[in-house]
Amino acid sequence: MNDALNGVSVRDALLHDYEITRVPAAMVKAAADRCADGALGQLSGADLNKFVHGMDVLDFVRRYPIAKFCGADLALLKKLPPRLYSISSSPKAYPGEVHLCVGIVRTEFGGRPRKGVCSTFLADRVPTDTTVPVFVHHNKNFRPPSDSSIPMIMVGPGTGIAPFRAFLEERRAVGAKGRNWLFFGDQHAATDFLYRDEIESMQREGSLARLDVAFSRDQAEKIYVQQRMLEHARELFTWLEDGAHFYVCGDASRMAKDVDRALHQVIELAGGRTTEQAAEYVRQLSAAKRYQRDVY
Repeated sequence: MNDALNGVSVRDALLHDYEITRVPAAMVKAAADRCADGALGQLSGADLNKFVHGMDVLDFVRRYPIAKFCGADLALLKKLPPRLYSISSSPKAYPGEVHLCVGIVRTEFGGRPRKGVCSTFLADRVPTDTTVPVFVHHNKNFRPPSDSSIPMIMVGPGTGIAPFRAFLEERRAVGAKGRNWLFFGDQHAATDFLYRDEIESMQREGSLARLDVAFSRDQAEKIYVQQRMLEHARELFTWLEDGAHFYVCGDASRMAKDVDRALHQVIELAGGRTTEQAAEYVRQLSAAKRYQRDVY
């Protein structure tokens, strides 16, 4: 495994160029062919995803030693993709700076510790004052309304709060008159209330008109942001009727879907709409670019 590939050692290629925390389909197919494993070769779609779930490349190589993977098999791996983080600061509040809100991933699987590729790179392995490669990905619609008098409703649990800290800083810096309402949630208030001092300061000074939080593990019954939305359905619908823009940032697999479902329920309950009418209401919000999501 120390052979060089195009002048780059296999070690350096695995460290810097290839995705090794997930097992690609091409590697599974190669193992099936080399091991004459028909069942492995038949895996596809959801079954394949379930089979490789939690495994990294090292796990797979150890599981199929007869496949004799070597340096030339780097071609089976996918190139290391960029990690996208929402900017959590306004250039008006912090000229010349860009802030990120990074959740460090540390887990264990199969008796081995696992680490998030980029999160632990930034947290553990980048020396102070070191330059790292970045690029800017633009989302032209996910930004505060151009009319600063328009209200904003922001739903950002966990690190999904990142862009909304920037939104609030921006509006405070320009003296925006529009009301701002933030829904934030995580597991424990004592340890997981990100930017707490800043957010509560904005609430005290009035630049954040409303703050509703949901800490799922601080009581026997788990509570999430979508439940807070339903608890305040009447006022939330009033804000929408007043022209508020509705933003969601964070987990796409569950949270964003639950929040979308809650939004439809708010419109049904507080707006007196049928299910079909609520769906049309949400479609109109989206068409007017008043319902924006930054989910991952």
